[in-house]
Amino acid sequence: MIDIHAHILNGVDDGAQDEETSLSLIKLAAEKGTTDLFCTPHVIEAGRGLTWQDITAKTQELQEKATAQGIKIRLHSGAELEMNIDLMQMLQKGHPDYCLGGSRYVLIELPAYGIPNHLEDIIYFLEINDFIPILAHPERHEKFMANHELILRLLQRGILLQCNAGSIIGFFGEKIKDNVELLLKNKAVSFIGSDAHRTHGRNTNLEAAEQELIKLVGEKQTETIVNANAYYILTNEPFMPDAPTAIQPLKRGFWQTLKKLTKGNK
Repeated sequence: MIDIHAHILNGVDDGAQDEETSLSLIKLAAEKGTTDLFCTPHVIEAGRGLTWQDITAKTQELQEKATAQGIKIRLHSGAELEMNIDLMQMLQKGHPDYCLGGSRYVLIELPAYGIPNHLEDIIYFLEINDFIPILAHPERHEKFMANHELILRLLQRGILLQCNAGSIIGFFGEKIKDNVELLLKNKAVSFIGSDAHRTHGRNTNLEAAEQELIKLVGEKQTETIVNANAYYILTNEPFMPDAPTAIQPLKRGFWQTLKKLTKGNK
């Protein structure tokens, strides 16, 4: 499996706070079948906080320490950028700074407060500068998930979506899990990410999410999500999955609805 979203660089954001935690997360990922893991600390503003040089140096240092401990995994530099105007300063055509593994793929999260008015201006900037945007954990963004017209429009423009392992297994609650299932039903999910922050709870174990994906979409589509699509990032090759022509709502039978209601009332 390939994990394209994890906060395992220690002491740089709200993720791993020390080297021991970082190495524990890397070891867990390898033990559970992850072969490649992208280190994606939060980067919010240009000129403040982490530089790309900091990220690449810390990733290399962590790789060397993991290898010295016999942990078989490949670490790649990256970042999780907040969608704001500063993106236009941080990303420059032909330069891999803040992109995943030095590719053209860039991981972006919507600001928690809502959908920015300049969202599509930023998307246009990324497109004309040859970047390939990936939207991080859209299933956890209430306003985004409520706007099916926007979701459809972005998918048709080639925006790729990454969902969190925890969302798939219900770690964030039934509503978020329903959101993931809606995106999966519409074949809108291109990647999986642990979004790991700590050794307990939101960690680097993708195994349970992989098994749940197999139940939801079958083995072939699961393999596409957990491996094949992310390989395009590793090789820096573009791809564009078929976009839906409409967002089809989830339809649950009586017994499925009753089961969910019963589970929610426990």
